[in-house]
Amino acid sequence: MRLLFTFLFSIFLFAGVNAQSGPYMFTGTEFLGNGQIGILTENAEAGIVLPALLAERKHGGWSIAAATRGGLKDLTEVAGAGHIRLPWEDQIAFGIQYTGIEGYSEQRFTFSYARRLFEKASAALQFDLNRNEAREYDNVMAASWSISFFAPLMNELSLSAWLYNPLGVESTLDLPSMARIGLLYAPSEKVGVAVEAEKDWREEVRFKLGMNYHLHERMVVRFGMGTNPSLFHAGITWAITNNMALNGGWRYHSRLGSTLSASLSQYQIK
Repeated sequence: MRLLFTFLFSIFLFAGVNAQSGPYMFTGTEFLGNGQIGILTENAEAGIVLPALLAERKHGGWSIAAATRGGLKDLTEVAGAGHIRLPWEDQIAFGIQYTGIEGYSEQRFTFSYARRLFEKASAALQFDLNRNEAREYDNVMAASWSISFFAPLMNELSLSAWLYNPLGVESTLDLPSMARIGLLYAPSEKVGVAVEAEKDWREEVRFKLGMNYHLHERMVVRFGMGTNPSLFHAGITWAITNNMALNGGWRYHSRLGSTLSASLSQYQIK
């Protein structure tokens, strides 16, 4: 019976609501809480969702996260990311994502290289390997790549772009070709408000709005919402030490219901 449920669950994900494989897998708690907007990501999860951001940072970092969905107690979603600053100031990042239920699982492994191109522009190249495994069926693997950009336009406004599988290469997995373009308005170190447009070439464009608000040097709250389908997000970060934070996140998906997430991550006291 569980195997049948797993099969139906997989068909539902792939046929109706943004397949898990590739860029749609669970990334981490902070990204979940801020509206799933890459330019708002402040910890190591950027190494998966917008690696170009890392070139602006003067330190390394890490994050480990897990999530659970309402009504799916057997579903496991975990993710981890880390990045290291090289002596010449470029950054390399690694990421791993896993979604699984009895009889079926998906994994994604990413490697990114980020560097500053000009004084006010950064870019990163990312490679990823996707692997899907189903009981009694052959494992399926596919590789892809993406490129991302980050550029401060002026003191308070920044632009981001992320292109996934831009050449539209088809493989054994149905990986999408997609783009995300975001704008961040940060009038102070305490507040960041961002909008992002996401276009999967097979779907209608999605729009997102998110905000990070630093209530205190040790506490950040996050909010977000999105369209197509309707999404609502919230999250909180609490620095339990001078270099480690506990994060909580929640997302309500109009078709899939609620997701709760928790993570530990590196944190820099500002």
